[in-house]
Amino acid sequence: MAYQALYRVYRPRTFDDMVGQEVITQTLKNAIETHQTGHAYLFSGPRGTGKTSAAKIFAREINGIDPTTDESQIPDIVEFDAASNSRVEDMRDILSNVDYAPIEAEFKVYIIDEVHMLSNSAFNALLKTLEEPPANVKFILATTEPQKVPVTILSRTQRFEFKRIDSLVIKARLVDVLNKQQIAYEDDALRIIANVAEGGMRDALSILDQVIAFGTDNVTVDNALQVTGSTTTTELLAYVKAVSAGNTPRSLQVLHDILIEGKDAQRLVVDIIGLLRDIMLVDVAEELIKSTIQLSELQALSKKLGIARIEQMMLILDGIQKQLMQTMQSDVYLELLTVKLSMLVEPVAIVSSSLEKSSVNDESLMSSPVKNKNDQKDRTINAKPIVTEKVKNITPSVAEQEQVIAPVLSEQISHNADNELLVRTGQQAVFAVLQLAKREALSRAKSNWPTLITQFNVAQQAMLTIAEPVAASEEALVLAFDYPALLEQALNDAQMQNNLEKALREQHLPISMVFISQEDWHQERAAYVKNLKSGVTQHINLTDLPRVSSQTSAINLEEPKTVIKETEPAVVAAAKEMFGSDIVTVID
Repeated sequence: MAYQALYRVYRPRTFDDMVGQEVITQTLKNAIETHQTGHAYLFSGPRGTGKTSAAKIFAREINGIDPTTDESQIPDIVEFDAASNSRVEDMRDILSNVDYAPIEAEFKVYIIDEVHMLSNSAFNALLKTLEEPPANVKFILATTEPQKVPVTILSRTQRFEFKRIDSLVIKARLVDVLNKQQIAYEDDALRIIANVAEGGMRDALSILDQVIAFGTDNVTVDNALQVTGSTTTTELLAYVKAVSAGNTPRSLQVLHDILIEGKDAQRLVVDIIGLLRDIMLVDVAEELIKSTIQLSELQALSKKLGIARIEQMMLILDGIQKQLMQTMQSDVYLELLTVKLSMLVEPVAIVSSSLEKSSVNDESLMSSPVKNKNDQKDRTINAKPIVTEKVKNITPSVAEQEQVIAPVLSEQISHNADNELLVRTGQQAVFAVLQLAKREALSRAKSNWPTLITQFNVAQQAMLTIAEPVAASEEALVLAFDYPALLEQALNDAQMQNNLEKALREQHLPISMVFISQEDWHQERAAYVKNLKSGVTQHINLTDLPRVSSQTSAINLEEPKTVIKETEPAVVAAAKEMFGSDIVTVID
């Protein structure tokens, strides 16, 4: 006899065999026993949760047919696949036999699977029959997307929502199957399979089938990890520890090791989200934890990360998860994810400690010791403008990166004494490139950029991935970075700059470089265009401008702009606030 997949062998034959849908099965059993069955039902829910199995069981039960009987041998149970027969002609062929009496059974039952795939015309053809079918005809519609079913159809059916099956229930079912198959297994391996199945019993049995085939009739943790593409708890814990410590190079190295083993990118993101969930719940709902990692490890990470930071990390993971579905370069997106996660280095704690340090050590804010609550309140108010002024006009996430994370990342940079910093930055450098900019030069730089950055190591490649060429002349190239924190790191990384110059030279691209943040790039370009329109021209030679020094930072370079803003006459500032800066023109 030909081999059959486990999900077919162990498909439920009675309502008692079904697991995880007790409310639905009990309701249907009671309706059959009391002869109060409806004429139309809609079974909706995620894949592999028992919708079609329940429909077949219901069709046999109301007709008193033995559970071991194959549905294909019963002419009065008609199963219709709407996914492959969605036209109105297909529906009319089915409905043309509705008025004929059942051949053997008491009721003729039509099971329409994936009903949401029917065309509008097919739905309209079904509508009248579904509303008033013959007394001996019943319809069961099954779908994974009930929102696509017209409300006119929904209102004519009894609707049953099938829920995802709990992983513990799935695991217990797998144990039962393996015992019947007389196959040895490891408990943690079944937990991995149940978690990957995401509430679908059919998926769980299919994965179990693969693991058995892979492991020669032995279900082990290693085999389960290999088949599902999941990451071991040791690797997962090492990764989360590295990003939580803000150790970007270490985080990227752990990621690289995971990817070398052939782990699935989507599965890795799901595993990280699952671990963060357990870290979040360890202090509030210990009984809900699914991970096998020791509670002490989870509690230590929970204390280190905090709820706010875990929430930020999950939002980043969710965004990357959506992007992974639309790209073939999953490795690059995972590296970008790693950089983003490791940049979230305890922003709240560091900001508060820096405020405290300012209020204690800055003599300009301490004209007198604190004596009462009012003094404390005044000091807090005086301290706030320091932070507000620094992060003004910057989105919160970027502000944290610029004010908090950049200093931490700067400590991780390994400077090469034999190399010197080669790049320039600031408005004058950008203007110098724009004066000689050519569209052809920029096009060549953009087309070669993805290939060029693959020559770098993992850490440098991740840094350059979030940079893009935005302007180019025959001699110079402007690179705009998405995050000021990484711009800060790039400005001080002499080794990366020298490697980049060498790579540009090999590609016959401009070798003089200007680094700038995306936000500043848009501002400087707008300023340059405004000067051109007003007739203000100034020849700037890029080679006359100084390169960045080891003390230079992207933030410090913006200080001259702040000084200019502060010296602006009050009447001009008031006019701009009232009418907008685009309308107000100052004439000397």
